[in-house]
Amino acid sequence: MVHRSTVAQRTRLIDLNVLPREMRPVRYPRWYALGLTAIMIGCVLLVPAIIVQRSANNQTAEMNRQLLFISGQLTGVQMDIGRERGLRAEIAKAQAALAAVQAERKTVLGMDVPVSADLQALYVAVPPGLSITSVSKNETKIVVSGQAPSMESVIAFAAALNASGSFVDVTITSLGAAGGASSSAFTVEVAQ
Repeated sequence: MVHRSTVAQRTRLIDLNVLPREMRPVRYPRWYALGLTAIMIGCVLLVPAIIVQRSANNQTAEMNRQLLFISGQLTGVQMDIGRERGLRAEIAKAQAALAAVQAERKTVLGMDVPVSADLQALYVAVPPGLSITSVSKNETKIVVSGQAPSMESVIAFAAALNASGSFVDVTITSLGAAGGASSSAFTVEVAQ
């Protein structure tokens, strides 16, 4: 049995290559084979990393495009905000000028003078269709002149003035046709 194991060991060491040494394939050392294997494993592992990196580059490029688009829109919004501020300043100037003109208009036209209670009661009593052409006032009486569609509207006007309680005595001093039969000129005196 000892003899067989020695024969088996010798058969393992026998080189059966009959080619001359120059023509034989090169036998690489183990570290070379291990190095090539490690390089191949590294390449296999690097392929997914390269794919992920390219994907990240594509996403980065897309994000850069979006950033440029948003930057352009932001610039437009900033310009719009600047225009809005300018317009607000112009509106404020225009409103100040309008307020000055309105104040001057009120002063010139006397629009700040409040209407007296007597005149207010007089205009409230005017029936539809009756128009007042003039109103004059002295210390004791108010004289109202105008045009009325009928005599009945003048009488209704005088009755409304009397019923208001603002006046002591209401008198129709003149009532007649003015220029035609469709309207009547009138004058009413009201004592305060």
